[in-house]
Amino acid sequence: MTYEQIKASVAPCGLSCEKCFAHVDGDIRQYSLKLKEKLGNFEIYAKRYETLLGEPVFKKYPDFKEMLDYFASENCKGCRKEQCKIFKNCGVRPCHQKKQVDFCYQCDEFPCNRTNFDENLNKAWVRINEIIKNEGIEKYYEKTLKRPRYI
Repeated sequence: MTYEQIKASVAPCGLSCEKCFAHVDGDIRQYSLKLKEKLGNFEIYAKRYETLLGEPVFKKYPDFKEMLDYFASENCKGCRKEQCKIFKNCGVRPCHQKKQVDFCYQCDEFPCNRTNFDENLNKAWVRINEIIKNEGIEKYYEKTLKRPRYI
C-alpha cells in the first residue's frame, strides 16, 4: 500500500479507522452484515430453540440482534473525511487540519492536552504516535492488520 492509501485508513491520532466498528468499509460492519444475512429470520427460531433445547441463552437473542443491527448500521467514512462519530468531542481532527500534519507526532507540540481523550486512550495515542514516528507508518499499519482493534 502507498503512504496515501495507508493515511486514508489511519486517523491523524494513529488509530485505524477501518478497524473501528463504525467504519462503513470495516471488517466489523461487513461481517455483521454478512451474519445478519446468514441468520435471516432467526428470531422465530430462537424462541423455538429456547423451548425445544431448554437453552436459556436463546432468550438473549433479541439483545444480540440489537447489537448486531447496530454494528451493521454504522457508516463512518473515517476521521480524515468527517468528524469522528465515536468521539464526538475529539480535538485531534480540527487540530490536524489547522496544523496541516498527517499524524500527531509530526506536530512540534506533541504530546498535547487538546485531544479530549480519556486517560487510557491518551496513553494509547502517545504510544501509537511514538511507534509511527520511530518505525514508520508503513510498518505500523502492517502490524495493525494482524491484531484486533479492541485489545
